[in-house]
Amino acid sequence: MLDKADGDAAAALVFAKLVDAFDDPHLQLNPGPPPQAATLMPRQSNIAGPADATNGCEAEHNSDGRAATRLPYPSAPGWTAISDGPFQAGLIGDIGIIRIPSFGESRYLAACKTARKPGMDSRALQLATREELNRQLIALVGTLRGRGMKRLAIDLSRNGGGSEWSTEAAALFTRGRLTRQEPRRVGPACDRSGIWKGERPACTAYAGAATTEWVESDGPPAWTGPLAILADRDTASAAEEFITWLRDNKRAKMGGEKTFGAGCGYMDGGNAFAFKAANIHLMMPNCSRFTRDGNNEIEGQAPDVTIDWATLKPADVEAALSSLF
Repeated sequence: MLDKADGDAAAALVFAKLVDAFDDPHLQLNPGPPPQAATLMPRQSNIAGPADATNGCEAEHNSDGRAATRLPYPSAPGWTAISDGPFQAGLIGDIGIIRIPSFGESRYLAACKTARKPGMDSRALQLATREELNRQLIALVGTLRGRGMKRLAIDLSRNGGGSEWSTEAAALFTRGRLTRQEPRRVGPACDRSGIWKGERPACTAYAGAATTEWVESDGPPAWTGPLAILADRDTASAAEEFITWLRDNKRAKMGGEKTFGAGCGYMDGGNAFAFKAANIHLMMPNCSRFTRDGNNEIEGQAPDVTIDWATLKPADVEAALSSLF
């Protein structure tokens, strides 16, 4: 296809088709040179590197987080709405539901405006926004508990991921420490061209042996009662990491559909490949995450209880949710 390309645009289209074939949203073909600050980006962050945030939250952020669920629980008998954003929430009987539409801090404009202080750079703004979002989640759980919640379901449908905030958020819903296998980072460069011929490369894919990482909440947990996670085929990346933290530690069950399978993504900004013959670059994921049972998250995560959200009738929602506890 490259030999037949009659210009840069046609050649770029060839590479775009190649990238699409991997079906990995972290593998991205972008115009221009690679970002200079890529190695300074936090793991899995979607914020484009450190920069002064003097332009305000509107320049750094692109939406207000209010993304209504597509799941049928708001139409279920007995649904009582508690919040419509940025975290949609409510009750069905004694089951509380909180929707987290994204783990990207850049999706929450109002929280950014609350958290922003003069002189903050992008990283400081990101962390301050995350702290504000955690505060809102904790307060919302308290409100639901005060309204009689005995069981809690976290709705991650259409949550395409974001940053390492997913790890901090998972720690809010448990007492004590969560542990899991640390992401495996891509090993040193070597000749892997044999892969295209069906051969195994002589070098290992990963750098170093598998190790364990942990996380725990800085303060009292928001919720330690029965917990479930609702996911669909568009639940991806950092949202899948949130699921792994809680399922690997037997803290929650997942209900719904098999997740997208976006995998680990980027550590310290990922790897960037600059093309010499065209003004484009390729951002490549540089790590893998494995669950406790050895499943690579790039394969997606199968639910503990399968729920077909498209055919689930509102009258059956409460029973379907109850099956997760």
